[in-house]
Amino acid sequence: MIDISNLNKSFYILGNKIEVNKDINVCFKSGTLIWIFGNSGAGKSTFLNSITGIHDIDNGKVIMDGFPISDVNNSEKSIFRLNNCGLVFQFFELIKSLNAYANASIPLQLLKRDKHDIKKTLDYFFEVFNIESIKQKRPKELSGGEKQRVAIIRALCTSPRFLFADEITASLDMEMSAFIYGYLKEYIKKKNGVGVFVSHDPIIKDYVDEVYEMKEGRLVRCDI
Repeated sequence: MIDISNLNKSFYILGNKIEVNKDINVCFKSGTLIWIFGNSGAGKSTFLNSITGIHDIDNGKVIMDGFPISDVNNSEKSIFRLNNCGLVFQFFELIKSLNAYANASIPLQLLKRDKHDIKKTLDYFFEVFNIESIKQKRPKELSGGEKQRVAIIRALCTSPRFLFADEITASLDMEMSAFIYGYLKEYIKKKNGVGVFVSHDPIIKDYVDEVYEMKEGRLVRCDI
């Protein structure tokens, strides 16, 4: 479960305070896949970064399964994310000097997993997402869809209970998008976890449990 109360986040630009997320109160229950949509600039990506502790919030609380991620220091936040959260960023954030396999393995390397365990885990995901042939290629040699799948594998490889994704299927065709959403829905149910996805992809509506619209920094519950 993710319990969010009175969350506010703002930035200062040229001395002016810009309120991006405003007094957000919501509880995402375990075993649910959440879809958040809204206009560009509405505050969706900032919200993901705020609830995962990447951004410090102005005030409010974010509690994940009893862990107060909003109230601990940056080191504790990083350790919690590494062990419990999978993140897929809008622009993939792959390291240019590493091949696809090495990029996907980073969380497992940080957790000091055994080489054989890493290979077994990654071989499974590269096969599932049909990109076995690109393991040794660097990001500049990959298509947008291939980069996206590498980023998804990197997020899933540690078996996190919480998944956070920003435009997770933006570079994928309709068939692969449907497969990804179907796979992740089953994954979330099996882990009794929570998935929070920001997306403009209308296909997602067939796979989620709850829908919210971000309107000028406020989160509004919608009917599916």
